[in-house]
Amino acid sequence: MSPPPMDDDDETEVTRESAAREWSRRKQAEQAAAKTAMTRRSWYTRATAADAFQAAVDDIHHATRAPKHEVVAALLEAAVKESDRVRARLASHK
Repeated sequence: MSPPPMDDDDETEVTRESAAREWSRRKQAEQAAAKTAMTRRSWYTRATAADAFQAAVDDIHHATRAPKHEVVAALLEAAVKESDRVRARLASHK
């Protein structure tokens, strides 16, 4: 039994360029999905630090009406940018 004849109108030529474009498109889609993916984490910390964080989230949320998950993400991203400074401060306490 032989395979059915190919219809040239349905056949798309794959080139290096088209493969690179497809790879880039998929990578961008994955990155966009990762940015919007939600997660829940649990850390233990001093109550005063957690209360201060919650107060900052509430203050920003009420001032901007931005969703709380966006406020939390923005504060965490700001903390990450300061991580070298925090590391240095904690290392000096040893």
